[in-house]
Amino acid sequence: MSMQTCNPAPASEADLRHASSQGELQACYPVIAELRPFLRDAVDWCERATVMAQAGYRVLAAWKQDRAVAVAGYRVMENLIHGRFIYVDDLVTAFDNRGKGLGASLLKELAHIGTKEHCSRLVLDTAATNANARRFYTRAGLLDVAVGFVKQLENVT
Repeated sequence: MSMQTCNPAPASEADLRHASSQGELQACYPVIAELRPFLRDAVDWCERATVMAQAGYRVLAAWKQDRAVAVAGYRVMENLIHGRFIYVDDLVTAFDNRGKGLGASLLKELAHIGTKEHCSRLVLDTAATNANARRFYTRAGLLDVAVGFVKQLENVT
């Protein structure tokens, strides 16, 4: 799959393109690690993204030249709650590029992709305690309509 430009983001002077090669995924590692600090290194990230790609996971990034400055991991899914929908697993902008509209540009492009994929909703989760993210998503037009519950399970090997 080639790394095609989906949509330029003129306000931020960044291009939105999918990261599909190992090199492109590696370029996303410094940004995704800000959101997912448990990732050991770029190799760990690439391995996980490659495995998740088998279930439809894709990585859309905002690029300035060859540097990823914001990253969104997503997949198209279907269930009985939402029907066919686009689920955003990960959304993060590099600390030094926050406040420039990159996250909003990624969400807008994800909504466009969801529409082209015949999805009826864009869905994501964030921690109930993450007030900054919740404000950002509200400003971006997302509604806070669900309550999620989590139970940690023992690691079964």
